[in-house]
Amino acid sequence: MSKYCEALSQLSLIGACCYGLYALAPAEHPYGYTAAAFCFVHGLLSLVRALEEDEECSPTRSFSVSTGIVDVIPLPLANIEFYLQSSQSGMALVHALSLILLLYDMMGSLGDDWDRATETVKDLSLLGNVASGAYLGTQEENYYHVGVAVSAGIARYGSSLVSTIVPAAGPHVNTLSKAAIIGLMTYSLTNK
Repeated sequence: MSKYCEALSQLSLIGACCYGLYALAPAEHPYGYTAAAFCFVHGLLSLVRALEEDEECSPTRSFSVSTGIVDVIPLPLANIEFYLQSSQSGMALVHALSLILLLYDMMGSLGDDWDRATETVKDLSLLGNVASGAYLGTQEENYYHVGVAVSAGIARYGSSLVSTIVPAAGPHVNTLSKAAIIGLMTYSLTNK
């Protein structure tokens, strides 16, 4: 049963990404399109893994790197798009700099050199991006921005909280929250 729940949550991520890839023009919204593309590929990879016959499919290095990318980039890329369309476009560079963490995370994942400090810095970056997205959404009275920020917080922290109560549901909350990030970002960017 868990295999099918995982497949359904991955299908929701793939669906949100298909919406993003269809609705966002790469030339007009390159950062949002990139976030949707990365999440789409990760969703497909996760769907195939979920439908595999082997229940104890161990994570491969490429899947770990893919997970690290999808954990880091959707919110900063969404914030870059949101700030580029706002009167505070200079702040987009700050969010672009937060993507440097992705490089460190990928190097650690590839070299079996994982460090708890990297995880702490990723958490601080996420909290900064959540606060920034919520601030911009409140300032511009565009509460889809706030929804994207809240969805990112739920993906990172809410899924862990749910896992302590219902262990099998945590990964599904994470995946559905990522689908919400992509879906809300796309809706916000295309409905002006």
